[in-house]
Amino acid sequence: MKKAIPFFLVALALTACEKEPDLNQLSSDLIVYTDYDQKCDFGNYATFAIPDSILVLSNSSKPIYYSADDPRATAIIGAFTSEMEARGYTQSSDLQTADLGVQVSYVKNTSTIVSYAAGNPYWWYGYGYYWPCSYWDPYYWGWGPYYGYPITYSYTVGSLIAEIVALKDADATTKKIPVVWTAYMAGIMSSNQLDLTRTLTGIYQAFEQSPYITAQ
Repeated sequence: MKKAIPFFLVALALTACEKEPDLNQLSSDLIVYTDYDQKCDFGNYATFAIPDSILVLSNSSKPIYYSADDPRATAIIGAFTSEMEARGYTQSSDLQTADLGVQVSYVKNTSTIVSYAAGNPYWWYGYGYYWPCSYWDPYYWGWGPYYGYPITYSYTVGSLIAEIVALKDADATTKKIPVVWTAYMAGIMSSNQLDLTRTLTGIYQAFEQSPYITAQ
């Protein structure tokens, strides 16, 4: 199920082949889009792990992060952690045993294209190499959600992307980890800078429109 919430009473129309509406028309308004694996029972999971840094997608040839000592990363990661805990999940520092993983990425000044393969329950990010392969587990690499149809999405500059991956359900044979939830927040920029207030509002809204995320 896809769900997009416009703010400031802006009319919004989403089609099956668009990740977001035309932001040239919506200007600075905040748009929050969420999607999830409808076959997933979020009540089957109890713990989650989350990096203390945020991957920044830019034109740089090397990975860039908002690290743990960056107040933006602290606030954003803290918001995701609080929301997950409020839904009954317990944060774990043990990456080998955590049921779920939460990854957050910020598109600073590049667009990312993602292609879904028909009949394939996983897809690969064009920027998947940025995260160390050993982060979730040295044995696994790459992850992606499955919504049942081939499609290409583009992410606009100045947007936040978050995924919840089912570490517990990683396939030992294919070495792939399914994504069970994704959130996309556009319009979080102000004066060409990440607006922390808008970003946090988007995170809270993403969980508000995802009541199925609960450990209960």
